[in-house]
This record gives sequence, structure tokens and C-alpha cells, in this order.
Amino acid sequence: MSSINCVLRTFLLLFLIGFLLTCVLVSRAATPDAEALLKRSDVYRNGWPSYVLRVKITNYESGKADEEKLYEVSQKGTEKTYVEFLSPREKGQHLLMLGDDMWVYLPDTSRPIRITPLERLSGDASNGDVARTNYAADYTPVYLRTEKVGAEDCYVLDLTARRKGSTYQRILYWLRAADARPVKAEFYLTSGKHIKSATFDDYAPVDGRSQLRRMTLYDEIRHNSHSVLDYSGIAPRELPDKLFYQGRTDRF
Repeated sequence: MSSINCVLRTFLLLFLIGFLLTCVLVSRAATPDAEALLKRSDVYRNGWPSYVLRVKITNYESGKADEEKLYEVSQKGTEKTYVEFLSPREKGQHLLMLGDDMWVYLPDTSRPIRITPLERLSGDASNGDVARTNYAADYTPVYLRTEKVGAEDCYVLDLTARRKGSTYQRILYWLRAADARPVKAEFYLTSGKHIKSATFDDYAPVDGRSQLRRMTLYDEIRHNSHSVLDYSGIAPRELPDKLFYQGRTDRF
């Protein structure tokens, strides 16, 4: 009897170990690859390694349009962005991002002024909302869960800043499960405060690929304020390195 019991206990132990290993493997296989999802989602906002687009920002207060600003954004890779201010009242201003550093150039100053991605550009849009759009380069993602947003099945990722130039300390990011297309986001400060939310409202085909055409940013501190970002004219373009040279003197 004792030898039979020993065999049974060994069999049950091996069966339990096999069952647990199977559960672990199935669980890992069923969990989406957060890094791959984040990289796929970036393509909807950064379609080419080097490109130019225009961003129109319309700011709203208490439901009424308050002001409108226009910018031309030139981006090369994940480390170089140049923003030209096109609105009449801002004409002559430029923004430059190189890696973790960012400056604004003003017509009446001889030297560029260092700024941060979190500082306000216009309305509820920060500098980083326009100039730092490659989340895979700036954040470490972790898959949290699958969740419905309206009729869409979405993966929810928890993004944590991995570099000092990241605009936000943390982002909760909803991506459509079918194709990793951004649906909405929540933005948090280092303190944990939820300061802003975003919805990714419209996409359109450009050269055979889907690109973001409209995003809305909502102020979670002042709930009567939001900004709509409309993207147009996006196209691949070879950009010279001199455009991103921090010491250029011919910007104005």
C-alpha cells in the first residue's frame, strides 16, 4: 500500500506541475506584447522616418471656440523635431527638439530659450503633444487588460516615462485590439495627478496607410477647457540635418 501511495503522490505531483506550467505558458501566449503594440500605434502618428505635417490647434472655453493656432512640424527620426509657428501673432517663432532637450526661438531674442515638453504651447496642448509623438522611444509599456471603449475592444497599456525628455510621467493608453490604433489616453504627472485626457477622433488614408487626422485634448483640472488638433498635409520628406542644428542663426 505504501508503494502504491508513493506512486500516486508522485503522479499527482507531476500532474500538478504540468498543469501549472501549461497555465503559465497559455497565460504568456494570451498576453499581448506591449512593446510591439506601442510601436505599431506610433505609426498612426508618425508614418515615415522623415516627414512634414501641419497642425491646427483650436482652443475652446466653455464650449465656444476661443482661438486658433497653426504650426508646421518637421520630424526626423525620434530625436529631432522642428516646429515653425505660422499664426500671424506668433510669426517668427520656432521650436526645436533634440533628444531630451527643447528650445523656443523668439524674434526679439538673440539666444534660444530652453523649455520643457510639459509647458503649454497653445490651450491644452503642451509642447510635447506636438513635438514628442513617438511614445515607444519615451515610455516603457506594460499590458494591463482588455476593455471595451464604445463598440471597440481595446488593449489598455500603462506607459511609464523612461527618459527625462518624456512629456508625462505616466500615460494610460487605449489601443484598438484589431490593429493597435490609438483610441484614447489619460496623462499623469509625477505626483500621480491626472491632468489631461485625449481622444483620437479621426483617421484618413495617406499613401496607403492610415494616419491620425484629429485629436482632442481635455483639461482635467479646468473641465470647461479643451483643444482640438487637426493634422493636414502629412507627407514623407527628406529633411536636411542643418534644419535641426541648434546654433543656426538664420531662423528668422
